[in-house]
Amino acid sequence: MTLTALAVLWGVLLWGVLLSVRAALAARVLDRRRGRAVAPDSAPHVVLLVPALREQELLGEVVRAAAGLPYPPGLLHVVVVTTEREERERRAVVDRLPALAAALVAGGARDAAVLAGVVPSGLAARTAERTRASADPAGTLRAELDAVPTTREVAGALLPRVAAEHPGVGLHHLHYPDEGAKSSQLVHAVERLPELLPPDAAPSFTYVGIYDADSTPDLDTLTHLAAAVSPDGGGPAPDLVQQLPLQLRRPHAARPGGADVLLRAHALADLRRRAGVEAHRLLARRRIRAARLPAGVTAVAEPVVYGVGAGLFVRHDTLVSIGMYEEPVDDLLVGYKLSSAGAVMEVLPVFNLVDRYSGTAALGRAYALVAHGSLAGCRRLLTDPVLRAFRLRNTVVLVKEGLDTLWWFAGPAVVLAALGVLVARGAHGPLLAWAFAACAYTLLHAWWCVRRARRWLAAHRGADARAEPPGGPAAPVRVPVLVLAFLFQPLLHWAGPVRHLARVLRGGPPVLGKTER
Repeated sequence: MTLTALAVLWGVLLWGVLLSVRAALAARVLDRRRGRAVAPDSAPHVVLLVPALREQELLGEVVRAAAGLPYPPGLLHVVVVTTEREERERRAVVDRLPALAAALVAGGARDAAVLAGVVPSGLAARTAERTRASADPAGTLRAELDAVPTTREVAGALLPRVAAEHPGVGLHHLHYPDEGAKSSQLVHAVERLPELLPPDAAPSFTYVGIYDADSTPDLDTLTHLAAAVSPDGGGPAPDLVQQLPLQLRRPHAARPGGADVLLRAHALADLRRRAGVEAHRLLARRRIRAARLPAGVTAVAEPVVYGVGAGLFVRHDTLVSIGMYEEPVDDLLVGYKLSSAGAVMEVLPVFNLVDRYSGTAALGRAYALVAHGSLAGCRRLLTDPVLRAFRLRNTVVLVKEGLDTLWWFAGPAVVLAALGVLVARGAHGPLLAWAFAACAYTLLHAWWCVRRARRWLAAHRGADARAEPPGGPAAPVRVPVLVLAFLFQPLLHWAGPVRHLARVLRGGPPVLGKTER
């Protein structure tokens, strides 16, 4: 039993080291590619979808950032997709306003928690302050809500102004009138693209990308995208092109405190996953394809690619052929399906700067949604006759992702059990040796993430005042404190599966939306 416990602990630690090595190697490849992009002779049409739910504060930023990307006139199209869900929920909340106002006056709960889904998160503090100071809290809260325009109203006023600023860009606003979450909004937009795009936008040379409302893509994004999909290279046009997000921008709703330190550290630790998992897998698929191995060996050797929604570009005809985006998660199953199909994939060397999470509850919701999506994706791989037609590839994706999902749910419990075995059996020496090695690795891991964050933020063209580099004389949180917070990151990652299971056991809906501003 002692040997088994030690094997588990050292195996987990060595796997982390392997991910860090992969991250460092992938980062070097991306850095080398970043300065090499040359605009090709022919560029595809690019559609940037912006799904918006209670994004009054941020919509202007992302639309201007997307429309301002350098690209040949007439080839860039930005489509903002609002949803009736926001307005339906807004009407429904009116009956709860007296209770919400009473909760604000009584105190004891965070303003953002009480007002979640009522007003944009950045307005929560101001709204709560005015409600408490009023002689009629419920009336004041109603007036504050009425004063906030809907995202549809913001989009209607915003897009004509941006169109005047960028006359070569096609700007469109669609409103999704039915039930459903983000994936349904996106599908609604893709179904309407034939009406919005010019006749020369061939689906086989048109790429559909997604940017959430907190996105700030690098100014060279579309230049690199056009170079990656150019037919000048002689190979097949990629089905999927992934831009990696950097969660290194401070959200409007962030508040100082211990939780904020944990979330800043989470954003830094996330860089290892971006480079060591997502970028590494895309680069590895390309290397395996270039080796021209037997088809069966290639199918087994190629890693499974996750779709990462904000910055995910898929060729229009490919996107339609795989059934587009699906609930509950718009991006994850796209990666699963294209991995099963043996699709051609690329990764961009420039990044999309996005807000990190503002609270641990929001992070837990996001991970719970991904956990739910992982289970749904595995079930789809197992039962869908279209995917099962890919036979070996689909089986490989199912096995790999099934084991990955199982470890995400059960792995932390296994590690804790292994630690308990060593303590119970008095194996203090081996336990201390492992703990020392784990702490040393965590320090090196954190040091690499801090350096990489500074480097990639410095290289990002388009970073704004809310970019949040680690450390520095003006930083509110020093690097040693952030490094210490790295020790708690496994618990944050496990919060998603735990939260998902808790909701299922209580019989409630499995998840909330990932972006509930």
